[in-house]
Amino acid sequence: MILQNKQFEKYSKVICDNVDIKEGEQIAVKLLEELSISKNGIGLSAPQIGITKRVCAINVKEPLVLINPEIIESYGEFIFKEGCLSYPKKTVKVKRYTMISVDADNLDKPIVFDIRMPNSNEDILEMTCIQHEIDHLNGITMFDREFKLVPIKTDKKYGRNETIVIISKDKKQTKKLKWKKAQPLVNTGDWELFTWVNKTMPKSGPSK
Repeated sequence: MILQNKQFEKYSKVICDNVDIKEGEQIAVKLLEELSISKNGIGLSAPQIGITKRVCAINVKEPLVLINPEIIESYGEFIFKEGCLSYPKKTVKVKRYTMISVDADNLDKPIVFDIRMPNSNEDILEMTCIQHEIDHLNGITMFDREFKLVPIKTDKKYGRNETIVIISKDKKQTKKLKWKKAQPLVNTGDWELFTWVNKTMPKSGPSK
């Protein structure tokens, strides 16, 4: 059974222990069985079924099991809208690496995943899923990685018809307006100017 919401709380921040290959393979079988039952799942980690061991399973292009995985190299960043099987119906924009090299005890050699080259949506899903699941093994959830728009304070003078973007105080809404319309909103203190990180935003994917 996949632990969800409050059921998952006591496992969500646990840094999982290493496991031997045999036990890891037994845990992987359970993870893949749970993934086969779930409708939208593409990845699952051991703590999501109540086992605090470093094992995760990814099933995007083909089943991939990682036992005691570590990201040993990383590069770049992009923003992706993620979901999680342990938090149904919730999504978060997360900053992820565009290239990772992953090593694990059940691999003959590290595997490199790189979406900087021409890639499919499946490549992007697999890349983010692997990072998402390894995060779970380190006691990190997608909420800990949430990407938030960054408001800026500036003394710059804007022309009345200059287009700017503002963000609400709770960081949940943005508006693109001419300064003459945005200024009254900014003056109330409920809205602020912000900058947007210029990164490609791939389509969101299934839950992990």
